[in-house]
Formats: sequence, C-alpha cells, structure tokens
Amino acid sequence: MKSIKIGKNSIGDDFPCFTIAEAGANHDGDRNKAIKLIDAAINGKADSIKFQSYTASKLTTKTAPKYWKDDYPNETQYDVFKKLDTLNNDDWKYIFEYANKKEIPCFSTPFDEESVEFLYSINVPAFKVASADITHLPLIKKISSKKLPIFISTGMASNQEIDEAISAIRDTGNENIILMHCMTSYPTKPADANLQMIKTLEEQYPDCIIGYSDHTAGTAIALCSKFYGANVIEKHFTYDTNLQQSPDHRLSLDTEGFSNLVSQLRLSEISKGSSIRKNFDCESDAVKYARRSIVSVGKIRKGTKISKEQVSIKRPATGIYPKFLDQVIGSTVKVDIENDQPIKWEYIESKNEN
Repeated sequence: MKSIKIGKNSIGDDFPCFTIAEAGANHDGDRNKAIKLIDAAINGKADSIKFQSYTASKLTTKTAPKYWKDDYPNETQYDVFKKLDTLNNDDWKYIFEYANKKEIPCFSTPFDEESVEFLYSINVPAFKVASADITHLPLIKKISSKKLPIFISTGMASNQEIDEAISAIRDTGNENIILMHCMTSYPTKPADANLQMIKTLEEQYPDCIIGYSDHTAGTAIALCSKFYGANVIEKHFTYDTNLQQSPDHRLSLDTEGFSNLVSQLRLSEISKGSSIRKNFDCESDAVKYARRSIVSVGKIRKGTKISKEQVSIKRPATGIYPKFLDQVIGSTVKVDIENDQPIKWEYIESKNEN
C-alpha cells in the first residue's frame, strides 16, 4: 500500500491516523503566541502543527467580502488578514526552528509563490494547498516543483477541478499527494460534513492518500471520518478558544479537546481488529464455558445404551457438542458417568461400533 513519510510518521492505510493541529493564523500576529501554539499542540498529542503563510495585500483585494459569518459584518477579508500577517521572516524562522527543537513536524499553507520559496528555504517537511486555491494552478505547480508531500483540500471543488490540480502536481513528477476531503463552511454543520466523499475520493484516486480537513464543532465528526477511511485528520487548533483576533479561535479545539480526539482515534484503531472471523484469545474462556455440551441426567452406568431421557444440553462446552446429539443417543457407555457431567467421546462407543 502507498505511504508517505512526514518527519518520523508514515501516513497510509497501514499506519495510525496522522493528525494535524491547524494553528493557521491563531498566533494573532504574535510570535510568542505561535510558540505557545506549538507547545500546546505537543501537549495535545498532535502529530504535526500547521500554520498559514500569507500577506493580506497579495491575497485579497481591499473590498472582497468575507465568506464566513461573525460579529463584524462590515469588515472585509483584507481587514481581517491584515491584522494577522504581521510576522516577518525572522519571526517565522524562529518559530519553525523552535518546532524542530521540540521534534514536532511543522509546515504551512503558502498563499503566494514568495511564501513557497521561503518555506522551502527553512526545510519544511510538506506543504498544504487550501481549498480556495485548488484552482490556482500556477501556485500548485510552484509548490509541487519542490517535490515535497502536498496536502490538498478539496472543499468547493468539482471532479474536474480536482483532476486538474492532481495533473498539475503530477506534471512536475511529484506523486506525494494527500487529498483532504473538506467542506468550506465555518463552522460546518454535521449534516453538511458529507463523509461519504472520503470513500468516493479513495475510489476515484486510488494512488493518493485520503484525509479529512474538519470544520465541524467538537470531535465526533472527525472521529467518524476515520471509519470512512481518513488516514489524516486536520482540525483547527488553539491554546485558548476565548481569543478573538483570529476568526478561527472559535472554531478550534484546545489542547484538551485535541488530546481527546487523538485518544479516541487511537482507541478506534486498536478496536478495528480483523475483517475475518477467527479464533480470538479473548474469547477462549467463553468458548469453553459459555457454550453448551451434552450432559448426563442421573448416573449412567457402564454398558448402558444412552436414551434421550438420560441426557440434557447445558454449559460448559467441555463435552460433546449439541450438534452430535443424535450420535450420542443410542451409543453404549464404556465407563460409569456421574450425574450432571459433560459426556466426552472417550466415554462412549459409537452406534457404528456396536
């Protein structure tokens, strides 16, 4: 099966679900908050942490309306993003170096080609393409040319748009693609999560690893995505959901919430078991003592031909199984059998032997 390695973690069907703490811009433009996010992600048992790399003036016009609802309807996208793009390259170097020292894979979503070059220069282990940029083929080609693993969200995208994005990546010789099912709705209602799309993507793109970028509240839908085949789960993340400068704080899991999600995922993985029904060690005692066998009713003396009235079917299953009842009735007893005892094959002669 296909797998992709990020840091020390392998991603694929045969490996634990890879988790991404999507810190995005929840640093609020403050380097110290970014450091706190890294520490919180580690404490939350995340496999990785991801930020977003953009400059408001390169990302949006100054009049572009917001596509999410919040308490500030008069703000434009530019107004929001301008407040969050204040970290400079030296800040980001410090942040990524700190993550490296803490041994947690740290990468980012670049929204322009300059950010791609900068992130590549500081040795990020992967890139992310946002749902909104799945049609930005020049940016995708630039990212893909670095030959690093690419997580690409499919929110809003048609099949043709996904095909075009994948073709743009593969045209550069990059096959390290992780498709992330996503609904570009903040927050996403559970009824709109459309987790069945994970299986659809898996069928349509068997050479890609499939994951899920979740925007629903809580952990339940993200956990369910694992049962639909998600090998990666990305959740918005913050160390304090009461922070307000970034609009994503309110959508995010905190450290405890993310830790709970990871624990739930690991529990789901160990409970998966086998698709083939076989003998399980945990059931060995139940096989012996919860099932039934043929049992004597009263003492049956040696030489007696067993009648129907002399046997019953009771627990435990340490004697002859009930399905052989017709063979036991009419057979001859070779030894005395005490009352209420499981009858074993060595106690009787078969009817064919008489």
